[in-house]
Amino acid sequence: MENDNQSTTQAGETPVPNQEATPPAEQAPPPEQPIILSKLFPDAKHDLDNLFPDPQMKELLKEVHRTRQGNQRFLKRLNLSKIQNEGDDLDTDS
Repeated sequence: MENDNQSTTQAGETPVPNQEATPPAEQAPPPEQPIILSKLFPDAKHDLDNLFPDPQMKELLKEVHRTRQGNQRFLKRLNLSKIQNEGDDLDTDS
């Protein structure tokens, strides 16, 4: 009766939680490609790679470019005419 409240493991043993095995491909990060700013900003009048040689700055500019693209995609998906029509309907109701 003393063993009713004990787990199925032996006394003094700690149960090991089941760990999910991660595939080896996910463990190693992919090799990083060098950031070429002239490809990200083809309309730039200056050579951005020479202006910003710092890798951290290049990473920041790459993130700015990615954010800008996401914002442009978001704005294209918005139906601005529908939003304006709804706003006009609200103005005429009052």
